[in-house]
Amino acid sequence: MIIVDDGEWQRVITQPDHARFAGDLLSLWRTRGLPDHPRRGDLIFATREHDNGWQEADAAPWIDPETSRPFDFISYPERDRREIWKKGIFRFAEQRPLVALLIAEHAESIHQPLSGEWRGFFKDLEPHRCSWLEEAEVNQSTVRQDYRFLELADSLSLALCTQTEKSLLQNGVEATVMGDLLALEPCPLVGTTSFQIPIRRIESRPYETDTAIGSALARARWERWWVKVGPKPRVDA
Repeated sequence: MIIVDDGEWQRVITQPDHARFAGDLLSLWRTRGLPDHPRRGDLIFATREHDNGWQEADAAPWIDPETSRPFDFISYPERDRREIWKKGIFRFAEQRPLVALLIAEHAESIHQPLSGEWRGFFKDLEPHRCSWLEEAEVNQSTVRQDYRFLELADSLSLALCTQTEKSLLQNGVEATVMGDLLALEPCPLVGTTSFQIPIRRIESRPYETDTAIGSALARARWERWWVKVGPKPRVDA
């Protein structure tokens, strides 16, 4: 769950909704050979679903007693976080093994350097990854290459959704967050494009219990946050 302070309110975005925006963004990508990529469908699907394991957790968030805010994907208790990632990796493995491989690659990437528990998690996952590689008819080098698309779209989506990264350079793309605009150089889209991200707004205050945040979210109205992605606006001299 992503929570952004917005004056008297907090803007709430679920991890799956952030991921769907990343997938929508990647679906309109017109550079880096993506339009003709032989695995384009799985790449976009994996990007859109890379946080699918969080859908149950975000539906019933837990409060971090140290911050009085819901746990996010970084602060969530490690044991439960591993179960979430296991669920997300295996959800589509039977039908789309490449998707499972890409989500597993993402999970391993964001948890570097690996602690002992995470090393054990990925060691246990290794036989499945070998089986998925065979089923998808790819090797690990290909998965790592393909993962860069997911990694890029995820970083861009997080930058806009969290409003914390005002500028970043990721895989050769310079991104600048300008309020509701995500400016990209070079711009991979045909032109400036509008997207909508589902959000809710809750009162900006500490929430002491899981019941309190659950009640606030249940009462909050779903809204559409309209954002734009395009080239950086020119500044006339």
